[in-house]
Amino acid sequence: MTESSYWKPEDSVVQDFLAKMFRRAHSEHSRRYYRFGINNFVSFCNETKVRSVSQKRIYEILDSYVSWLDKKGTKPKTIADYMSAIRKFLGYIGIEIEVGKFKNKVTMPRVIKIQDEPLTIEVARKILSSGRPNPRMSGLILLLLSSGLRLGEALSIKVNDIDLKGSPASVKVKAEYTKTRQARVAYMSDEARDAISKIIERASKERLVFDYSGDLWVREKVANRTFRDVVKRAGLGEKIEDHRIHKIHFHNFRKFFLTKGSDIIGEHAAHALCGHGFYMDTYYKKSEKERQDDYLKLMPYLTVWKDRGISAAEQKVELNKHILRVAKYSEQEIDALNVAKLTDEEVGELARQRLSKQIEATTATTTAELDETSKNKSSLNENRPKEEAVRIADVDRYLADGYHASMNLGDGRVIMQPPGTWR
Repeated sequence: MTESSYWKPEDSVVQDFLAKMFRRAHSEHSRRYYRFGINNFVSFCNETKVRSVSQKRIYEILDSYVSWLDKKGTKPKTIADYMSAIRKFLGYIGIEIEVGKFKNKVTMPRVIKIQDEPLTIEVARKILSSGRPNPRMSGLILLLLSSGLRLGEALSIKVNDIDLKGSPASVKVKAEYTKTRQARVAYMSDEARDAISKIIERASKERLVFDYSGDLWVREKVANRTFRDVVKRAGLGEKIEDHRIHKIHFHNFRKFFLTKGSDIIGEHAAHALCGHGFYMDTYYKKSEKERQDDYLKLMPYLTVWKDRGISAAEQKVELNKHILRVAKYSEQEIDALNVAKLTDEEVGELARQRLSKQIEATTATTTAELDETSKNKSSLNENRPKEEAVRIADVDRYLADGYHASMNLGDGRVIMQPPGTWR
Protein backbone atom coordinates (compact mmCIF):
# COMPACT_ATOMS: atom_id res chain seq x y z
CA MET A 1 0.00 0.00 0.00
CA THR A 2 1.64 3.21 -1.17
CA GLU A 3 -1.23 5.70 -0.91
CA SER A 4 -4.02 6.22 1.58
CA SER A 5 -6.63 8.74 2.54
CA TYR A 6 -6.18 9.44 6.19
CA TRP A 7 -7.69 7.11 8.70
CA LYS A 8 -10.35 6.99 11.36
CA PRO A 9 -9.60 5.47 14.77
CA GLU A 10 -12.21 2.75 14.23
CA ASP A 11 -10.76 1.64 10.84
CA SER A 12 -9.61 -1.97 10.82
CA VAL A 13 -6.09 -1.06 9.67
CA VAL A 14 -5.69 1.21 12.71
CA GLN A 15 -7.12 -1.37 15.09
CA ASP A 16 -4.89 -4.12 13.67
CA PHE A 17 -1.81 -1.91 14.04
CA LEU A 18 -2.67 -0.99 17.64
CA ALA A 19 -3.25 -4.66 18.46
CA LYS A 20 0.21 -5.52 17.17
CA MET A 21 1.80 -2.71 19.18
CA PHE A 22 0.06 -3.99 22.31
CA ARG A 23 1.00 -7.60 21.61
CA ARG A 24 4.74 -6.84 21.52
CA ALA A 25 4.95 -5.93 25.22
CA HIS A 26 1.33 -6.22 26.42
CA SER A 27 1.57 -2.55 27.24
CA GLU A 28 -1.52 -0.36 27.37
CA HIS A 29 0.87 2.60 27.34
CA SER A 30 2.11 1.55 23.89
CA ARG A 31 -1.39 1.23 22.52
CA ARG A 32 -2.43 4.67 23.80
CA TYR A 33 0.84 6.22 22.62
CA TYR A 34 0.35 5.08 19.01
CA ARG A 35 -3.38 5.78 18.99
CA PHE A 36 -2.80 9.33 20.16
CA GLY A 37 -0.04 9.82 17.55
CA ILE A 38 -2.28 8.63 14.72
CA ASN A 39 -5.23 10.75 15.87
CA ASN A 40 -3.03 13.83 16.09
CA PHE A 41 -1.77 13.30 12.53
CA VAL A 42 -5.36 12.91 11.31
CA SER A 43 -6.22 16.24 12.98
CA PHE A 44 -3.37 17.82 11.02
CA CYS A 45 -4.65 16.31 7.76
CA ASN A 46 -8.17 17.58 8.43
CA GLU A 47 -7.07 21.09 9.35
CA THR A 48 -4.61 21.53 6.47
CA LYS A 49 -6.80 19.82 3.85
CA VAL A 50 -4.39 16.98 3.09
CA ARG A 51 -6.53 14.75 0.87
CA SER A 52 -4.30 11.70 0.82
CA VAL A 53 -0.96 10.44 2.11
CA SER A 54 1.25 9.03 -0.63
CA GLN A 55 4.78 7.68 -0.90
CA LYS A 56 5.57 10.40 -3.43
CA ARG A 57 4.67 13.29 -1.10
CA ILE A 58 5.39 11.71 2.27
CA TYR A 59 8.44 13.82 3.20
CA GLU A 60 6.69 17.02 2.17
CA ILE A 61 3.64 16.07 4.27
CA LEU A 62 5.72 15.11 7.31
CA ASP A 63 7.69 18.37 7.13
CA SER A 64 4.39 20.29 7.00
CA TYR A 65 3.19 18.24 9.98
CA VAL A 66 6.25 19.28 12.01
CA SER A 67 5.68 22.93 11.06
CA TRP A 68 1.99 22.66 12.05
CA LEU A 69 2.90 21.26 15.47
CA ASP A 70 5.65 23.83 16.00
CA LYS A 71 3.32 26.75 15.24
CA LYS A 72 0.89 25.40 17.84
CA GLY A 73 3.62 25.68 20.47
CA THR A 74 4.16 21.93 20.79
CA LYS A 75 7.37 21.13 22.65
CA PRO A 76 10.21 19.55 20.59
CA LYS A 77 10.14 16.34 22.65
CA THR A 78 6.40 15.96 22.05
CA ILE A 79 6.87 16.58 18.31
CA ALA A 80 9.51 13.84 18.28
CA ASP A 81 7.08 11.46 20.04
CA TYR A 82 4.26 12.21 17.58
CA MET A 83 6.61 11.72 14.64
CA SER A 84 7.89 8.42 16.00
CA ALA A 85 4.34 7.10 16.33
CA ILE A 86 3.16 8.13 12.87
CA ARG A 87 6.34 6.89 11.15
CA LYS A 88 5.79 3.47 12.69
CA PHE A 89 2.21 3.40 11.46
CA LEU A 90 3.11 4.61 7.97
CA GLY A 91 5.65 1.82 7.66
CA TYR A 92 2.95 -0.66 8.72
CA ILE A 93 0.62 0.42 5.88
CA GLY A 94 3.42 0.25 3.31
CA ILE A 95 4.67 3.85 3.12
CA GLU A 96 8.41 3.48 3.57
CA ILE A 97 10.45 6.27 5.16
CA GLU A 98 14.21 6.15 4.62
CA VAL A 99 16.26 7.49 7.51
CA GLY A 100 18.65 9.48 5.33
CA LYS A 101 15.92 11.11 3.25
CA PHE A 102 13.91 11.89 6.38
CA LYS A 103 16.86 13.72 7.96
CA ASN A 104 17.50 15.69 4.78
CA LYS A 105 13.90 16.64 3.98
CA VAL A 106 12.15 16.91 7.36
CA THR A 107 13.46 19.58 9.74
CA MET A 108 12.83 18.56 13.34
CA PRO A 109 13.21 21.12 16.17
CA ARG A 110 16.13 20.34 18.43
CA VAL A 111 15.17 18.63 21.71
CA ILE A 112 16.80 20.50 24.59
CA LYS A 113 17.72 18.33 27.56
CA ILE A 114 16.06 19.64 30.71
CA GLN A 115 18.13 19.75 33.88
CA ASP A 116 16.10 18.36 36.77
CA GLU A 117 16.35 19.89 40.22
CA PRO A 118 17.96 17.21 42.42
CA LEU A 119 15.76 15.75 45.16
CA THR A 120 17.00 15.89 48.74
CA ILE A 121 15.88 14.09 51.89
CA GLU A 122 14.81 17.49 53.26
CA VAL A 123 12.44 17.98 50.31
CA ALA A 124 11.07 14.45 50.79
CA ARG A 125 10.38 15.24 54.47
CA LYS A 126 8.58 18.43 53.51
CA ILE A 127 6.41 16.56 50.98
CA LEU A 128 5.52 13.92 53.56
CA SER A 129 4.77 16.44 56.31
CA SER A 130 3.53 19.74 54.89
CA GLY A 131 2.00 18.00 51.86
CA ARG A 132 -0.23 15.92 54.16
CA PRO A 133 -0.45 12.86 51.85
CA ASN A 134 -2.99 10.17 52.73
CA PRO A 135 -1.61 6.78 53.90
CA ARG A 136 -1.69 5.29 50.39
CA MET A 137 0.27 8.17 48.87
CA SER A 138 2.72 8.20 51.81
CA GLY A 139 3.40 4.52 51.25
CA LEU A 140 3.87 5.03 47.52
CA ILE A 141 6.32 7.91 48.04
CA LEU A 142 8.38 5.99 50.61
CA LEU A 143 8.47 2.89 48.38
CA LEU A 144 9.56 4.80 45.26
CA LEU A 145 12.23 6.69 47.20
CA SER A 146 13.73 3.60 48.80
CA SER A 147 13.32 0.93 46.10
CA GLY A 148 14.19 2.52 42.75
CA LEU A 149 10.94 1.19 41.28
CA ARG A 150 9.33 2.91 38.31
CA LEU A 151 5.89 4.34 39.02
CA GLY A 152 4.21 1.82 36.71
CA GLU A 153 5.99 -1.04 38.46
CA ALA A 154 4.94 0.16 41.91
CA LEU A 155 1.32 0.58 40.81
CA SER A 156 1.29 -2.96 39.36
CA ILE A 157 2.46 -4.90 42.43
CA LYS A 158 -0.04 -7.00 44.33
CA VAL A 159 -0.13 -7.93 47.98
CA ASN A 160 1.25 -11.41 47.28
CA ASP A 161 4.27 -9.87 45.50
CA ILE A 162 5.69 -8.35 48.69
CA ASP A 163 7.53 -9.85 51.65
CA LEU A 164 7.35 -7.57 54.68
CA LYS A 165 8.97 -10.07 57.04
CA GLY A 166 12.38 -10.17 55.37
CA SER A 167 15.35 -8.02 56.27
CA PRO A 168 15.09 -5.92 54.24
CA ALA A 169 11.47 -6.15 53.11
CA SER A 170 11.26 -6.94 49.40
CA VAL A 171 9.08 -6.84 46.29
CA LYS A 172 9.00 -9.44 43.53
CA VAL A 173 8.73 -7.31 40.40
CA LYS A 174 7.25 -9.62 37.77
CA ALA A 175 8.46 -9.38 34.18
CA GLU A 176 5.06 -8.21 32.94
CA TYR A 177 5.24 -5.22 35.30
CA THR A 178 8.57 -3.93 33.98
CA LYS A 179 9.65 -1.76 31.06
CA THR A 180 12.42 -4.20 30.09
CA ARG A 181 10.30 -7.34 30.66
CA GLN A 182 12.87 -8.71 33.11
CA ALA A 183 11.76 -9.91 36.53
CA ARG A 184 13.76 -8.80 39.56
CA VAL A 185 13.64 -8.40 43.32
CA ALA A 186 13.56 -4.87 44.74
CA TYR A 187 13.99 -3.85 48.37
CA MET A 188 12.39 -1.18 50.52
CA SER A 189 13.27 0.74 53.68
CA ASP A 190 11.84 -0.16 57.07
CA GLU A 191 9.65 2.95 57.06
CA ALA A 192 8.27 2.05 53.61
CA ARG A 193 7.53 -1.43 54.97
CA ASP A 194 5.71 0.05 57.97
CA ALA A 195 3.66 2.39 55.77
CA ILE A 196 2.69 -0.39 53.35
CA SER A 197 1.78 -2.82 56.14
CA LYS A 198 -0.91 -0.37 57.23
CA ILE A 199 -2.52 0.06 53.82
CA ILE A 200 -2.67 -3.67 53.02
CA GLU A 201 -3.96 -4.76 56.41
CA ARG A 202 -6.69 -7.36 55.83
CA ALA A 203 -6.35 -6.97 52.04
CA SER A 204 -6.68 -10.02 49.78
CA LYS A 205 -3.50 -11.48 48.28
CA GLU A 206 -4.59 -10.53 44.75
CA ARG A 207 -5.38 -6.90 45.55
CA LEU A 208 -3.13 -4.19 44.21
CA VAL A 209 -1.00 -2.68 46.97
CA PHE A 210 -1.86 0.82 45.71
CA ASP A 211 -5.44 0.15 44.70
CA TYR A 212 -6.30 3.09 42.48
CA SER A 213 -9.11 2.21 40.06
CA GLY A 214 -8.77 1.72 36.31
CA ASP A 215 -6.08 0.25 34.07
CA LEU A 216 -2.42 1.11 34.61
CA TRP A 217 -2.55 4.21 32.40
CA VAL A 218 -5.51 5.58 34.39
CA ARG A 219 -3.94 4.60 37.72
CA GLU A 220 -0.77 6.51 36.83
CA LYS A 221 -2.84 9.58 35.91
CA VAL A 222 -4.74 9.44 39.21
CA ALA A 223 -1.55 8.92 41.23
CA ASN A 224 0.18 11.81 39.44
CA ARG A 225 -2.77 14.13 40.00
CA THR A 226 -2.92 13.20 43.70
CA PHE A 227 0.85 13.70 44.02
CA ARG A 228 0.59 17.14 42.39
CA ASP A 229 -1.92 18.18 45.06
CA VAL A 230 0.40 16.93 47.81
CA VAL A 231 3.42 18.75 46.39
CA LYS A 232 1.40 21.94 45.97
CA ARG A 233 0.30 21.82 49.62
CA ALA A 234 3.96 21.45 50.58
CA GLY A 235 4.72 24.71 48.73
CA LEU A 236 6.83 22.89 46.11
CA GLY A 237 4.59 23.09 43.07
CA GLU A 238 6.85 25.20 40.85
CA LYS A 239 7.52 24.25 37.24
CA ILE A 240 10.90 24.24 35.53
CA GLU A 241 11.44 27.66 33.96
CA ASP A 242 9.94 27.95 30.46
CA HIS A 243 8.64 24.40 30.61
CA ARG A 244 5.47 22.55 31.51
CA ILE A 245 7.30 19.96 33.65
CA HIS A 246 7.17 20.41 37.42
CA LYS A 247 10.39 20.53 39.40
CA ILE A 248 9.16 17.77 41.70
CA HIS A 249 7.71 14.67 40.05
CA PHE A 250 7.62 10.93 40.75
CA HIS A 251 10.71 10.15 38.67
CA ASN A 252 12.77 12.33 41.05
CA PHE A 253 12.56 9.49 43.61
CA ARG A 254 14.03 6.94 41.21
CA LYS A 255 16.86 9.33 40.28
CA PHE A 256 17.51 9.96 43.99
CA PHE A 257 17.78 6.20 44.59
CA LEU A 258 20.17 5.77 41.66
CA THR A 259 22.39 8.66 42.80
CA LYS A 260 22.63 7.48 46.42
CA GLY A 261 23.05 3.87 45.32
CA SER A 262 25.91 4.76 42.97
CA ASP A 263 27.65 6.62 45.80
CA ILE A 264 27.21 3.94 48.48
CA ILE A 265 27.14 0.49 46.83
CA GLY A 266 28.50 1.29 43.38
CA GLU A 267 27.02 2.27 40.04
CA HIS A 268 26.66 -1.32 38.80
CA ALA A 269 24.62 -2.48 41.80
CA ALA A 270 22.47 0.68 41.82
CA HIS A 271 21.56 0.36 38.13
CA ALA A 272 20.75 -3.33 38.59
CA LEU A 273 18.45 -2.67 41.56
CA CYS A 274 16.72 -0.02 39.41
CA GLY A 275 16.03 -2.66 36.76
CA HIS A 276 18.45 -1.62 34.02
CA GLY A 277 18.88 -4.81 32.00
CA PHE A 278 22.57 -4.57 31.06
CA TYR A 279 23.58 -4.41 34.74
CA MET A 280 21.07 -7.01 35.94
CA ASP A 281 22.62 -9.79 33.87
CA THR A 282 25.75 -9.76 36.03
CA TYR A 283 24.59 -8.26 39.34
CA TYR A 284 21.81 -10.80 39.85
CA LYS A 285 24.37 -13.58 39.74
CA LYS A 286 25.19 -12.50 43.29
CA SER A 287 23.44 -14.51 46.00
CA GLU A 288 20.29 -13.09 47.56
CA LYS A 289 22.16 -12.63 50.84
CA GLU A 290 24.85 -10.55 49.12
CA ARG A 291 22.22 -8.36 47.45
CA GLN A 292 20.39 -7.92 50.76
CA ASP A 293 23.63 -6.90 52.46
CA ASP A 294 24.26 -4.34 49.72
CA TYR A 295 20.83 -2.85 50.26
CA LEU A 296 21.17 -2.75 54.04
CA LYS A 297 24.31 -0.61 53.58
CA LEU A 298 22.31 1.73 51.37
CA MET A 299 19.07 1.87 53.38
CA PRO A 300 20.13 4.55 55.94
CA TYR A 301 20.64 6.98 53.05
CA LEU A 302 17.12 6.28 51.75
CA THR A 303 15.44 6.77 55.12
CA VAL A 304 13.35 9.89 55.61
CA TRP A 305 12.31 9.97 59.27
CA LYS A 306 13.89 7.33 61.45
CA ASP A 307 16.92 8.11 63.56
CA ARG A 308 19.38 6.40 61.20
CA GLY A 309 18.44 8.95 58.55
CA ILE A 310 17.73 12.04 60.68
CA SER A 311 19.18 13.19 63.99
CA ALA A 312 17.11 14.08 67.02
CA ALA A 313 18.03 17.75 66.53
CA GLU A 314 16.76 17.67 62.94
CA GLN A 315 13.57 15.93 64.05
CA LYS A 316 12.99 18.69 66.59
CA VAL A 317 13.41 21.41 63.95
CA GLU A 318 11.01 19.61 61.58
CA LEU A 319 8.45 19.19 64.36
CA ASN A 320 8.61 22.87 65.29
CA LYS A 321 8.19 23.85 61.65
CA HIS A 322 5.08 21.65 61.47
CA ILE A 323 3.64 23.46 64.50
CA LEU A 324 4.22 26.87 62.89
CA ARG A 325 2.70 25.77 59.58
CA VAL A 326 -0.46 24.60 61.32
CA ALA A 327 -0.60 28.02 63.00
CA LYS A 328 -0.68 29.47 59.42
CA TYR A 329 2.88 30.77 59.26
CA SER A 330 4.06 31.01 55.65
CA GLU A 331 7.25 29.29 54.48
CA GLN A 332 8.89 32.72 54.14
CA GLU A 333 8.00 33.59 57.74
CA ILE A 334 9.31 30.25 58.98
CA ASP A 335 12.60 30.69 57.11
CA ALA A 336 12.98 34.18 58.59
CA LEU A 337 12.46 32.87 62.15
CA ASN A 338 15.51 30.55 62.01
CA VAL A 339 13.60 27.80 63.81
CA ALA A 340 16.74 25.81 64.66
CA LYS A 341 17.70 28.50 67.21
CA LEU A 342 14.27 28.66 68.90
CA THR A 343 13.33 26.66 71.98
CA ASP A 344 10.20 24.50 72.06
CA GLU A 345 8.60 27.05 74.42
CA GLU A 346 9.34 29.93 72.04
CA VAL A 347 7.83 28.05 69.11
CA GLY A 348 4.76 27.16 71.18
CA GLU A 349 4.30 30.79 72.19
CA LEU A 350 4.58 31.98 68.58
CA ALA A 351 1.98 29.43 67.50
CA ARG A 352 -0.39 30.38 70.34
CA GLN A 353 -0.06 34.08 69.51
CA ARG A 354 -0.86 33.49 65.84
CA LEU A 355 -3.78 31.21 66.65
CA SER A 356 -5.12 33.74 69.17
CA LYS A 357 -5.11 36.45 66.52
CA GLN A 358 -7.00 34.18 64.15
CA ILE A 359 -9.61 33.48 66.81
CA GLU A 360 -10.01 37.18 67.61
CA ALA A 361 -10.44 37.92 63.90
CA THR A 362 -13.32 35.48 63.67
CA THR A 363 -16.22 37.68 64.72
CA ALA A 364 -19.03 36.01 62.82
CA THR A 365 -19.29 33.04 65.15
CA THR A 366 -22.04 33.47 67.74
CA THR A 367 -21.64 32.68 71.43
CA ALA A 368 -24.12 29.85 71.08
CA GLU A 369 -22.11 28.30 68.28
CA LEU A 370 -18.94 28.59 70.33
CA ASP A 371 -20.65 26.93 73.30
CA GLU A 372 -21.83 24.10 71.08
CA THR A 373 -18.34 23.69 69.63
CA SER A 374 -16.90 23.59 73.16
CA LYS A 375 -19.38 20.88 74.15
CA ASN A 376 -18.47 18.81 71.09
CA LYS A 377 -14.76 19.16 71.82
CA SER A 378 -15.27 18.20 75.46
CA SER A 379 -17.22 15.13 74.39
CA LEU A 380 -14.51 14.23 71.91
CA ASN A 381 -11.72 14.72 74.44
CA GLU A 382 -13.42 12.39 76.91
CA ASN A 383 -12.95 9.58 74.41
CA ARG A 384 -9.28 10.40 73.75
CA PRO A 385 -6.31 9.37 75.86
CA LYS A 386 -4.57 12.11 77.81
CA GLU A 387 -1.53 11.88 75.58
CA GLU A 388 -0.14 9.75 72.76
CA ALA A 389 3.32 8.90 71.43
CA VAL A 390 3.13 9.26 67.64
CA ARG A 391 5.54 9.10 64.72
CA ILE A 392 6.85 12.43 63.45
CA ALA A 393 5.26 11.63 60.07
CA ASP A 394 1.84 11.65 61.81
CA VAL A 395 2.37 14.85 63.84
CA ASP A 396 0.73 17.08 61.24
CA ARG A 397 -2.54 15.16 61.44
CA TYR A 398 -2.63 15.41 65.25
CA LEU A 399 -1.83 19.13 65.16
CA ALA A 400 -4.68 19.66 62.71
CA ASP A 401 -6.99 17.87 65.18
CA GLY A 402 -6.03 20.32 67.93
CA TYR A 403 -3.34 18.27 69.69
CA HIS A 404 -0.14 19.95 70.82
CA ALA A 405 3.39 18.57 70.95
CA SER A 406 4.77 18.34 74.47
CA MET A 407 7.95 16.29 74.12
CA ASN A 408 10.27 14.96 71.42
CA LEU A 409 11.35 11.44 72.50
CA GLY A 410 14.35 11.50 70.14
CA ASP A 411 13.49 8.09 68.63
CA GLY A 412 11.27 9.27 65.81
CA ARG A 413 8.26 9.73 68.12
CA VAL A 414 6.66 12.75 69.75
CA ILE A 415 4.34 12.98 72.77
CA MET A 416 1.11 14.70 71.71
CA GLN A 417 -1.39 16.10 74.23
CA PRO A 418 -5.07 16.35 73.26
CA PRO A 419 -7.03 19.63 72.89
CA GLY A 420 -7.74 21.49 76.11
CA THR A 421 -4.56 20.39 77.87
CA TRP A 422 -2.21 23.15 76.68
CA ARG A 423 -0.21 24.63 79.52
